[in-house]
Amino acid sequence: MNIDEFEAFKIARIAAHDRGWQWRPPFWISLDEGEWQVHAESECVVRISAQTGDLVPQLGFVDPLIAMAAAKEYALKNDLSWKPAFLLCLTAEGWDVGACQSQFGGQTNIYVSHHGEVIRHQINSK
Repeated sequence: MNIDEFEAFKIARIAAHDRGWQWRPPFWISLDEGEWQVHAESECVVRISAQTGDLVPQLGFVDPLIAMAAAKEYALKNDLSWKPAFLLCLTAEGWDVGACQSQFGGQTNIYVSHHGEVIRHQINSK
């Protein structure tokens, strides 16, 4: 039984309420690798199996400061730009640490696993 985006949103709303989270817009819903991810205020994320409708347990994750430090060390060792403008997004595989490349834009994303190890990087030059 696959659930649709409406059922995923309903389950996420109930789970957020049960967890004592605020549940206010903007909302974002996406289906990725068999999981619905429902975001509220870009802070609360509830993950739901698209096949069963069951909540996916929250992963233990490395502290964002540790992820940022690992990303910076990786950037410096690999001659990647590291300018002060950051994005920290928690994903299923770990932290996506984005750093501005220059005052003219562009982004370097360094992906750090839930164990604090850099997985890969991507450069989106402008």
